[in-house]
Amino acid sequence: MPELPSQIDELNENIEVIDKQLIELLAKRAEITTKIGEHKSKAGSPIYVAEAEAQIITNRKSEAKRQGISPVLIEDLMRRIMRESYHTQSAEFLCTNPGIRKVVVVGGAGALGRIFVDLFERSGYKVAVLEHSDWDRSDTILENAGLVLVAVPIKLTESVIARLTNLPENCILADITSTKQKPLNAMLNVHQGPVVGLHPMFGPDVPSLVKQVVVVCHGRESKQYEWLLQQVRNWGGVLQQCDAKEH
Repeated sequence: MPELPSQIDELNENIEVIDKQLIELLAKRAEITTKIGEHKSKAGSPIYVAEAEAQIITNRKSEAKRQGISPVLIEDLMRRIMRESYHTQSAEFLCTNPGIRKVVVVGGAGALGRIFVDLFERSGYKVAVLEHSDWDRSDTILENAGLVLVAVPIKLTESVIARLTNLPENCILADITSTKQKPLNAMLNVHQGPVVGLHPMFGPDVPSLVKQVVVVCHGRESKQYEWLLQQVRNWGGVLQQCDAKEH
């Protein structure tokens, strides 16, 4: 015998109550993950730890199986929930090198440059931006810089690097260009201090660096820029070492 409309309405009302409870639980979970993010920031712990995420998903899939729910469904759901929780944890980050007096992002007004300006500022660094209209006062902008990050279009990268002849001796020179060998060689030629090539494997539309791969091509004095690599890890980035020629 078909169910009466009133019975269906009652069942739908029950589902609506459960849906509201799910939303309330997600809101409570978000509050907790935000607090977790604050503690991680103070401790300097990375937002994303692959092993921890994998263990959480394994545990939730096992529980789903015991409850007669599809483990595949729960894995999809948990990955989406955790992706959102990573974003709630990334308001501020621990500064891995408070001794750095200034970070200069060359091309910091560009789409990808702005991402790194924001990340460094949220990590407590003093950040300055050097754009094409600022070269007449570049000496002032670059003065006391502990890190200069070149974030300009690839066609301009080498010519911009060639102009960076007045960097402080111990300043780290880095770039975020997609090709690495020529820019890395250009940096090594123009600056005698620490040099490293980076390639973020993502576009300017990413909401955060969580789970985003950043290729690292070592140049010179790697110990001097280890703090920078750790800072990227704190932002949630996944570092992948690569030879500049191979990349």
